[in-house]
Amino acid sequence: MRTIRNWVADLAFGVRLSVGGGRTPWGRLTLTAVGIGLGVAVLLLASSVQQLDGERRARQEARGGQVYVQDPAEAAGAAVLVAERMDEFRGQPVLGVVVDPQRPGAPHPPGIAGNPAPGEVLVSPALKALLDGPDGELLRPRLPGAVTGVVGQEALASPGELFYFVGSDRLLQERSSVAVVRDHFGESSRQDRGLDSEQWMILSLGVSALLVPVVVFVASTARLAESARERRLAALRLVGSSGRQVRRIAAGEALAGALAGVVLGWGIFLLGRLVAGAVEVLGFTVYSSDIWPMWWYAIAVTVGVPVIAVATAITAMRGTIVEPLSVVRRTPAGRRRLLWRLVPIVLGTALILAVREGAGGVRELMFVTAVVLILVGVPLVLAWVFERVMGRLRGSSLPGQLAVRGLQLSSGSAARSVSAIAVVLTGVISLQTVVASMEATYTAQRRTPADPSALSVHGTQARDIPVDPAGATAQALSEVPGITGVEPASYSSLTQGEEPQAPYHLVVIADCAVLARKAAVGPCQDGDAFYSGGVDRTPAPAAGTRMHVEPSFIGERATAWTTPAGVRQIGPIADESDSARFLLTPKAAEGIPVSARSVNIDLRLGPDVSPDTIEHVRNVAATHLVGSSVTRVEGTEGVQPSAFNLIRYGLLLGALVTFALIGCSLFVSAAEQIQQRRRQMAVLAAVGVRRRTLAWSALLQNALPMLAAVVVALGIGALLGGLVLLVLEPDRVAFDLPGLAGLLGIAAAAVAVVTALTLPALGRAMHPEGLRTE
Repeated sequence: MRTIRNWVADLAFGVRLSVGGGRTPWGRLTLTAVGIGLGVAVLLLASSVQQLDGERRARQEARGGQVYVQDPAEAAGAAVLVAERMDEFRGQPVLGVVVDPQRPGAPHPPGIAGNPAPGEVLVSPALKALLDGPDGELLRPRLPGAVTGVVGQEALASPGELFYFVGSDRLLQERSSVAVVRDHFGESSRQDRGLDSEQWMILSLGVSALLVPVVVFVASTARLAESARERRLAALRLVGSSGRQVRRIAAGEALAGALAGVVLGWGIFLLGRLVAGAVEVLGFTVYSSDIWPMWWYAIAVTVGVPVIAVATAITAMRGTIVEPLSVVRRTPAGRRRLLWRLVPIVLGTALILAVREGAGGVRELMFVTAVVLILVGVPLVLAWVFERVMGRLRGSSLPGQLAVRGLQLSSGSAARSVSAIAVVLTGVISLQTVVASMEATYTAQRRTPADPSALSVHGTQARDIPVDPAGATAQALSEVPGITGVEPASYSSLTQGEEPQAPYHLVVIADCAVLARKAAVGPCQDGDAFYSGGVDRTPAPAAGTRMHVEPSFIGERATAWTTPAGVRQIGPIADESDSARFLLTPKAAEGIPVSARSVNIDLRLGPDVSPDTIEHVRNVAATHLVGSSVTRVEGTEGVQPSAFNLIRYGLLLGALVTFALIGCSLFVSAAEQIQQRRRQMAVLAAVGVRRRTLAWSALLQNALPMLAAVVVALGIGALLGGLVLLVLEPDRVAFDLPGLAGLLGIAAAAVAVVTALTLPALGRAMHPEGLRTE
């Protein structure tokens, strides 16, 4: 019991040291609490991402059917038939769900009171606001009915989602496949396709680059005002306190700031959670109720941050306990050793090399561990590099001499002030190298360059409308202002035989002018038929070969088409797949039902086309086709997946935000150094040193640590990026020089802003009152 009382007394004495003795301790406690609070808020926000994504996915899955069928027998007994609609308006996705109840009292999706009747549309609040605004007239023709209500949050992924439900009674006549709901919406889980290996590694690298610096920032913040703390505790050691007592007192002093920071961090997180629903970032919105950390992660952050702060403070007291007299006399510390500081980087490198060779089921865990180890090694190496560089520098001017001497006396705290920034830079540089290399690989694989003046319209037509879908749609599209060229074509598919491995043939149906632009068909007139054997030069099927026309709609019977006589063999088709296919003029394709054809119309835009031309094209396509889509032609191969773009831009933006957050550590360190040396500055001011000289000195004291951080980050970031590229093995290696220049510019701006913010404190330190003893 006595031991417990002694522990409590030592901890309480440490707390009193952190808050007592005038304004300075309270200022240090406030800075520590703010720094740790910001770190806690970021960690809590990061821990909420999984919960946020899970809630969004759950609501998306709950509003539709997840079991897709292509046979009427499979749809028998379904309570509701469901189909998804996907569209786009000025770069924003517009999603819809078509609901076709099969019996009275059928279940309805969440977020609405009942299933909409045919022709009724229920829209999300964001979509209703868009329709009621000045742009609504341009979008309204694509909605298949009149708006009769609003969808609730239970069915929406986010507040800004453009979404709607629409009623129907003829889904089987309009779709090639539908989803069924037998008991309730969301009754089965959709099998989502996860990220591939390279996307997962880029994501892991980005997340590590965002979270490891926050932990480093928390640890460095716990050591604010370390010089003053060391002198106080060294004095206690000299008057008879044991080493264990000093450690407990240091733990109590660090615990006060850590607990205050945890409380402040939770407050910042909860406040940010309240306003998150009203904030839109790059078109991305969230519901405040979705932002909540996993319970075990919240406990880990709440408990772990004080543990990290206490452990950091106790570890830093080793020299104070062993040589307290050296601390009181301010004897320079011994030189840092490099060997043990390289251990995390060496271990991380070995792990990544093991991942490259294949590490079985623990491959992902080994990769994340390796990235974390290399990032953790950055501040360790930075402290050694900064000490060696500062030891060799000699300032030529008076501001340079003052700055260099000040950094030599406090190289440890100066290196810690930029350690988290160095980790951020390392992670971002490696991420930029990996992303730029993968992007260069994708770009090199493209066969044709992107053409911003070309559009492609694709869709199908309801089977009970006996007109040529490509011709009717092309005629309507040719009347859209800004369209200078229209190339309509229909596509179908044929199977040569009924066996599962029967040869498959794609069919292109178009007039002679369009066929001539797709391939070298030679002389052509309506009624001609051609066959491209692709790269393998496959010969055309013999005349009279019976082909099965693949149906396009549920329940539609397969029809037969016989290969006509006189089919001419031609070479590969330009700008198309290398597979074999028929090219038929309209008269030669009369045996292929219109309902079995899909439509693909290539459009050419004029030079001064309006940005809304594509929206008018989408309106025409939605009027004439089912499941229509309008896309820009981006090349035939190597187009980057949307998930890859999301990882690239999302993580780079997050890295920059984290960089800006942790940049405040440089300001805190600069303010602390001014506070610690205010007597020296007051003496310099008293003997005639100008304020401009001290301001330049302060700028150099902020710039030199940042420069060291940039140099170390460049080296280790290039190493980490190269190791990851060894695993991914891209065809090309590239560097994101514009992105790197942007990061360096932000680092320079951070130095300038921090220096400007510390000038008022510098002016106060130069006042004669600074000569008084604290």
